[in-house]
Amino acid sequence: MQAVLSLPNSYRNVIYLFYYEGYKAVDIAHILHKKENTIHTWLKRAKKQLKDRLGGDYFE
Repeated sequence: MQAVLSLPNSYRNVIYLFYYEGYKAVDIAHILHKKENTIHTWLKRAKKQLKDRLGGDYFE
């Protein structure tokens, strides 16, 4: 959880909504008033940062 909390706010929000609350990317886009592609990009970048911090294949 500490690794998630250390993410930039936008990445942390999408990780929380996607993995903890179970929202789909399209729903997160509506909630955050962003384009769906932006949400997909943020998820990808957030997962990369978490993988780099945690190591291994945690998110694959």
